[in-house]
This record gives sequence, C-alpha cells and structure tokens, in this order.
Amino acid sequence: MPVEGVCSGQWRKLRWKLISWHMAYTCGMQLGALTLAIFSFATFWSSGVEFAKIMSWMFFTINLFISINFTLLARHWPCLVHRWALLEHSLPDQLRLRAYQRQTSRQIIFISSVLFLSAVVEHVLSKPAGLHRAYRCPIANIWEAHYKQAFPEMFSFVPYNPFLGAFAQTITSLLTMYWNYVDLFLIVVSMALRVNLQHLYEVIRRSDKLHLNAQFWLEIRVQYRNVFDLTQAVNRHIGALIVVSYASNLFFICIQLLNVLQQNASFVVTSYFWYSLFHLVGRIVAVSLFGSAVHDQYSRIRSLSCRLPPECSYMNEVRQFQREVEHGSIALTGYGFFYLTRELILKIAATVVTYELVLTQVNEAEAKNGDDNPCT
Repeated sequence: MPVEGVCSGQWRKLRWKLISWHMAYTCGMQLGALTLAIFSFATFWSSGVEFAKIMSWMFFTINLFISINFTLLARHWPCLVHRWALLEHSLPDQLRLRAYQRQTSRQIIFISSVLFLSAVVEHVLSKPAGLHRAYRCPIANIWEAHYKQAFPEMFSFVPYNPFLGAFAQTITSLLTMYWNYVDLFLIVVSMALRVNLQHLYEVIRRSDKLHLNAQFWLEIRVQYRNVFDLTQAVNRHIGALIVVSYASNLFFICIQLLNVLQQNASFVVTSYFWYSLFHLVGRIVAVSLFGSAVHDQYSRIRSLSCRLPPECSYMNEVRQFQREVEHGSIALTGYGFFYLTRELILKIAATVVTYELVLTQVNEAEAKNGDDNPCT
C-alpha cells in the first residue's frame, strides 16, 4: 500500500502523497501488470480461447486489480487509522485493552511469519518446476526455453530478449507478493477489528455491579455504535479486496486441484502442485476463519445482551442497546455478495467441487485439440 510512515509505528505519521517513491513504484508495478495482461489477452484473442492461456491473463488482471484497490485504499487509510485510534482511546478499561492488543500483536507476527514463509516456499518450488518443464523444449539455452515457456503470450508478439524475460519474471515475482499480501492484510484487519468487540464483551461481562446503572449502559451503547460504524467503514473500503481474494483463491485452487488430479507430471512438478494447493487452501481457510471471528464476537455480545438479569429489561438504555445489537449485525462482507461467517467454509468446499467438475470436462476437451508445443 503506497502510504508513507508505515515503518514508524505511529499512526500520526501516516501520510498519502500523490508524488512519492511509493506511488512511483506502485504505478510501475501496475504498468508492468497491465502490459503482461494485454499480451495475455491478445494471445487468446488471436489464437482462440484456451484454458491455459486464460490462466496467465487471470493472474495479471487480478493482481492489477489488487494493486489499484490498494492505491485507492491508501488515500483513505491515514484518516481511517486516525479514526480507529481515537475510538480505541475512548474505550473503557485501557489496561485490559492494551493486554488484548499485545496478545493480538504476537498472533499477527506469528501468522504473518507462517504465511510469508509458506509463500516463499511455494514460489521457490515453482522455479525448479518451471525449469523442469523447460527441459522438454528443444531450445539449447535453458533460460531462453524457460522464459518462452513461462511467458509465451509475450514472446508470441515480440522477439526474445533475455533482459525482457528477466524483467517479466521480476514483475511476476513482485505480483505474487501482492497476491499473497492481500490475504495477510485481510487477516490482520479482521484480527484488529475483533479486538474491539472482544473488549466490549468482556467489559459488559465483568461489570455485574453496574448492570442497573443507566449511565453505564448509555456509554456501552455509544461505544458499541462507534465500533459498529468503524467496522462498516472499514468493510466499505476493503470489500473489493475481499471479493478479489476469494475469487482468485477459488480459481487457482481449482487449477491446482486439476493439475494434481491429472497425475501425468514429474515428481518435481507434482510436488509443486501439491504444495501450492495446500498453500492456497490454507490461505482461504485462514481468511475465512479470522474474518468470521468478527461476526463470532458480535454473536457473543448479542447472546450476552439476551441473558441480562430481568430487572435490567425495565431500563430504557438497556432496551435501546438490545435493539441496536439485534438489528445491527456486525460481519465483514464481500461487497454484500457474501458474509464472512464459519458457514462460508462449507459453501467454498461445495463451490470447489462444482467448478472442478466443469474444469475437468473443459480440460479434457482441450487436451484433444490443444497446443502440443513444449515451448508454450
């Protein structure tokens, strides 16, 4: 995300500038992704739509869309973080809140390390797999064979150049980082949003002596409304990223599952397919579980509001709080198309099975009339 001051660790130093090195790097990445996406689109437009050719176009287009969305989000991110920080400073029992935040910070570091390491291993395994496939190409220079096999859409229109191949490989590697980062970003945001709801739940649960205090419930209702509004505001800005995260992960899970089921590749290539499949499944499950944790914490607050002592139900502030909790459900959504709840994981599994059957039939049909050139 092209925001300055991220490494400072202080939200007050976050800035977005149109003229900056961050924006220059981002625009360069977008230009590279757009160029490769155009080459991919031109390839299957001129030679006919084939499943393998659509994969490259999907990868570059999805990452271009991710980069554009992060750029749009960067304009609003400093103001959003400022609002977030002010809300957390207004919550009661700051000592307990700080303890939750430290615990969440350790969890974020651990999860980030695991996902980053897994992404590096997946990317490293793809290189021997690509070189192994390049050996089938009757070109003496292995790197020329590899680049032509990895980027046939580009070298179908321009003469081969090793520097151009290295440039395309660099852009692809950086875009792969974008692709992995979007899931990590959604996980971290979900965990941070969950902390506020978890803290409110504990404040209500531990304040038995204040249940008959109207001022207490007024403050709780105001704080719940602020947390609700913040979650909705964050969701409006990351909704497109949620959609593209699930769409890309589902698409490439189906692709890698299809590659695994074919069972006609070498050990090196098959190992890469299996690891990539587990990596993708782990990513989408992690996003679903941590994203659904926001709704889970809301459900705990709603359940607690329904179990309040009977004498509390006569208080006007309590009734208003219960109505707000009942009618103001909190959950992250993909632009309203779907909600991040635990049930979503089962729906994802059913979707993968359905589309895998379709892709298998399409792949079998194309295998009979497909391109047998080992260099593409």
